[in-house]
Amino acid sequence: MKFFLAAALLVATTSGAYVAPTTNYDRCLTPSEADDIATAISNGIDVDLFPDKVFPDQSSYWDMEYHGTYKILKNTQDTISTSYLLYQCGLSTMPFDETELAQFDSVFPVPYEGGIVVTATTQIPNVEILGRRDQICAFAITENLVSSPCLSQVLIPEGKEDGSVTILPLYNDTAVEDYLAANPDSLILGGSWDSAPKMKNKVVISDIGESPQKAIDDGVDVNEAQAEWLEPVGSLFNQEKFAHTYNLERKQRYECHTDNAAQLAAVADDARPKVLWGYFSDYSSGFDAPASPNYYVTYAEHCQADLLIPEEGKEGSIDSWGYKYMTDEEWLEFGRDADVWIYPSDNFNKLLSQKNEYLQQFKAVQNEQVYDYQMSGGEGWFEKRLAEYDIVLLDMCQVVGRNLETFPPHQRMWLRNVFTESPRTLGVCTDVDELFEPRHMECVRNDEAVNTDSDAPGILSEQPSSANQVGLAHAFLASMVLMWTVRA
Repeated sequence: MKFFLAAALLVATTSGAYVAPTTNYDRCLTPSEADDIATAISNGIDVDLFPDKVFPDQSSYWDMEYHGTYKILKNTQDTISTSYLLYQCGLSTMPFDETELAQFDSVFPVPYEGGIVVTATTQIPNVEILGRRDQICAFAITENLVSSPCLSQVLIPEGKEDGSVTILPLYNDTAVEDYLAANPDSLILGGSWDSAPKMKNKVVISDIGESPQKAIDDGVDVNEAQAEWLEPVGSLFNQEKFAHTYNLERKQRYECHTDNAAQLAAVADDARPKVLWGYFSDYSSGFDAPASPNYYVTYAEHCQADLLIPEEGKEGSIDSWGYKYMTDEEWLEFGRDADVWIYPSDNFNKLLSQKNEYLQQFKAVQNEQVYDYQMSGGEGWFEKRLAEYDIVLLDMCQVVGRNLETFPPHQRMWLRNVFTESPRTLGVCTDVDELFEPRHMECVRNDEAVNTDSDAPGILSEQPSSANQVGLAHAFLASMVLMWTVRA
């Protein structure tokens, strides 16, 4: 990813001294600083108030331009196509006149210090990662969908006390506009399928909208593309440097886990595990079959496993609101031989009680290799999966037998064995003002890890030899200091 950090520069001017910053301002300019900058510009000096810059690497739907005292963030998703003027707070003069400002869909100073209106739970992790939880002033989402322990504690009805978070009606642009009229210093975070993307004071975040097919066409990774949206969100607060560093570390772990899986598969030289991905829809009375391309197909490929995809025309004979679902017979024929079943819902145990004899025909059920997403609670998957995509990958690789054994061993944080493990939560928040602590596991590389003789997927070991004793020692020492940071 492209990232630039300018060196310090001292330039003499007629009214004082313009000192070029070595990092982006985390505050508004003082009047004196603003005057010096204005004078430097009038004297033809190149001014750059944003030495920390970010540009898209994996993402397809955002772009950034830097112009000294302001920056332009663009959402290039076809159905959105918006641009936002972000100017350094405290400037003595605006970079555009009123007529020119009309070309932008939103205009506001940075670092942005006003209230934030959240319209999708996927926006919550980025806001918390950037340390901006206390700026959230309103939600246009259902309160019980929020899984963040600390954020859940401050979601109280409007007017209960000063500083409360207002709960707005779902899918109601009029309610959002009314809130904005009463709270003009608020910034609305919109989503990929926003019905009013050009609303004043709105910035549309298209992370969940990143196209898996476009990612393939562009030669990028859709999971990395979605997570990369932390950087344009960070630009709203002049936190490009922090956001880039955070994203780079997460990306390196993800790619390290991918490399380990490839090495393990090469050494094992065994058949690629077959993965079934799907759940039973009570509403449609059928099984929701996987589709390719998709984010979970990418996970399976990185873990050197084959995710089962129905042939064209065999997606299912049940038509429900334009989507295809499989009957019991179709699903059995499709997935009975899969080694692992990833069940992306929370109703497997209910299904098991209703269709036990039927489900026992599946190899994954017989071997108790069925996993749902409830290791971090029911709603956490939808809220934080994009932000913790490296953990999801490691979980996936473990359940299909492509993870490197470490000490301490990796404890899955998303995928839960429905037979042997109980649903868990993201924990308890002891202080709503505490900084967000990301969960992750540092990746330990090993070039000669191989599969054991165990028949159970997910069990791997390292085989010592005289040629790799030193490498194993290094891996052991590294694993002893693995960074396990779990949100309270």
